[in-house]
Amino acid sequence: MTPRVAVIHHSRRGTMRTLAALAAEGARAGGAAVRLLRVAEDDPPVMAWPERVAEPEDVLWADGLVLATPTYFGNVSADFKRFLETTSPLWRKGLLADRIVTGMTSSTCTHAGREATLLALHQTAFHWGSWVLGADPADPVFGPAGGNPYGVSADSRPDGAGAEARSAARSLGHRLADLTARVRPSTEGPAGSAVPGPVKVTVVHCADDGRARLMAQECAAGARSVGARVRLRRVAGAGRRRGPVAATAMREDVAWADAVVFGAPARLGCMAAPLLDFVQSLASADGRGPLWGKPASGFVTTALTHTGSESALLAFHHLLLNGGAVVVPPGFTDQAVFEAGGNPYGTCDVRSASAVPTSAALAAVAYQGRRTAMAGDLLRRPTAAPHPGPGERAGGNENTGNLGGLRDDHAAI
Repeated sequence: MTPRVAVIHHSRRGTMRTLAALAAEGARAGGAAVRLLRVAEDDPPVMAWPERVAEPEDVLWADGLVLATPTYFGNVSADFKRFLETTSPLWRKGLLADRIVTGMTSSTCTHAGREATLLALHQTAFHWGSWVLGADPADPVFGPAGGNPYGVSADSRPDGAGAEARSAARSLGHRLADLTARVRPSTEGPAGSAVPGPVKVTVVHCADDGRARLMAQECAAGARSVGARVRLRRVAGAGRRRGPVAATAMREDVAWADAVVFGAPARLGCMAAPLLDFVQSLASADGRGPLWGKPASGFVTTALTHTGSESALLAFHHLLLNGGAVVVPPGFTDQAVFEAGGNPYGTCDVRSASAVPTSAALAAVAYQGRRTAMAGDLLRRPTAAPHPGPGERAGGNENTGNLGGLRDDHAAI
């Protein structure tokens, strides 16, 4: 089936509407059926756009979403936030999971909260249980448009948007359409369009933290339970602990994988330095490092309930998006997430609560391993049919807009 993309904007001066229309154009060129929509405004609109007002059902309809809002005080506009909150009834029923979401924003000043606004949009997507897509660091339009890895950001201009931002918006829409085409089950492509063989998952953890090691082992077991081949690896330089120890993580282990999960203790509100050092070492000059285009997520252990259980994971997502990964959080997509504390950003285990990870935390991180493995299996698939070239229009415009066999590939665990 044709993938479906909804591009939803709030635009007062015209910049966001221009970028939204270009993202819609890129998604159509990528083979998607597209709805270009606007949010309702409380105040009389400065400019009247021809698109109809977006409804929660449009989010339900879409496989992928481009959310486009101006920056207000480093956050989304009130009108856009009001629209996001109308999706709560669908969220409570668990109906918004596993869409792919990306964002665009604009502001008058270059450093007036553009990154913060895109990150705020991401948090809504995480709560939905959606996957988050940033800009493509390997795309040649990425640098000239400002190099924002979290989406497209632009100067707010009365004439719409600059040429660099226009190109980036179109490209982001095309990238979103490509990924949604991989995720959406196709009835149009060849029967064997999935990549043969089991999906491959690498789980990387800080071995000098015993709790993180136990969490990593359970995450790996969860991935193996759905047929994935798994490599369990510790970050280089981590000290040995009693019990089985995984091999040292190498760049090749991430390149080998279809999906990756990272885990570490939180220190000063961030993931432990050895893990951060390893992920930073994966950067590539051409933007196509070993994380590029792959689903990735994280789990964390903390000293107390709120000493990084959320902030460390959210900060870690920044590294993943800079590497071109697709962030696949747990979201509120399984009862195991709720029983472990309801953290939509990743699994968290609190050291002060018990001597070893709780059964709830272990069940949640096993679910995270299964979920990430399934995402890896979907995103490694080729699209069902070649995309039309730039400038061609494909797809509709609604507006006239069991994984492979069980096998392990890991060191002693």
